[in-house]
Amino acid sequence: MASAAPEFELYRLRPAVLADVAEVTAIEQASFPVPWRREFFESELRELHPPRYNRVLERQLPGMPRLAAYLFAVILFDEFHVNKIATHPAVRGEGHGRRLMRDAIDAARDRRAASIVLEVRLSNAEAIRFYRAFAFVEVGRRKRYYKDGEDARVMMLPLLEEPFLRG
Repeated sequence: MASAAPEFELYRLRPAVLADVAEVTAIEQASFPVPWRREFFESELRELHPPRYNRVLERQLPGMPRLAAYLFAVILFDEFHVNKIATHPAVRGEGHGRRLMRDAIDAARDRRAASIVLEVRLSNAEAIRFYRAFAFVEVGRRKRYYKDGEDARVMMLPLLEEPFLRG
């Protein structure tokens, strides 16, 4: 019996590099009311401690956009903290954000993180639905977290099973 041919993926998941920063910044500016500056992304890619987990989805064939989405995270002790995740407006709704989040969850589990944590604007109902679809739950609020004064929901995805937490 012949094995099935691997399915071609138009976008390849790979680590983000400094050459990606201009396109990542453009996606960021199109996605958030108070976007990170280019220098923030550059800093995340240059910093090694604590360990960073930065990924992009890059197009494999000619066409636009070259980068479909990105995820920037940091690993702090037993916490995998997602700092940024966004999809290019031209390809939203095609599953790129889900692919990046699944990859991040796998990476967090591989690193034996106890949880994944992130902040999301209270007004960003679409993002909140996205995170809830992965079983993230609200665990707190950060007052005036964003530069424009909006509060953030702190959401967490527990990764360790209860028997491991008992001791």
